[in-house]
Amino acid sequence: MKFMEKVWGSLGLFEPVEAEEDPKQKVEELEVGKGKKNSNLVNLPTAQKQMKVMVVEPFSFDDAQHVADHLKNRKPVVVNFENCDKEVAKRMIDFISGTTYALAGSIQKIGNNIFLCAPNNVDVTYSPHEEGSDKEFLPWNK
Repeated sequence: MKFMEKVWGSLGLFEPVEAEEDPKQKVEELEVGKGKKNSNLVNLPTAQKQMKVMVVEPFSFDDAQHVADHLKNRKPVVVNFENCDKEVAKRMIDFISGTTYALAGSIQKIGNNIFLCAPNNVDVTYSPHEEGSDKEFLPWNK
């Protein structure tokens, strides 16, 4: 700037014109500055992947393997034994319980002859209804 422009600028008679900066340069400077300030931040995804619950109605002991495969793939399984022979259901529950235990999962009775088998990545909260509830866990033990 010239000497006279500085004097006129201080008196308010002249507005100094600044050299224009390249907008790309400003963006790059902001990005570089951002990276240095936020280098310890970790981006966490906010949307969770939707989980599928498998429903199995077994008719033979061979269907226990399908339930075990779903549990190994970390998918919760609802097993409906209503149309299954009691002896087959008993053997299947033993097999599925062992599989669930080996995978650190949990198994809960959710209805008459209906069970929920959950792998360790699924939390199951259960609060039994005490009045008039059927306290029998295994229906074939009658």
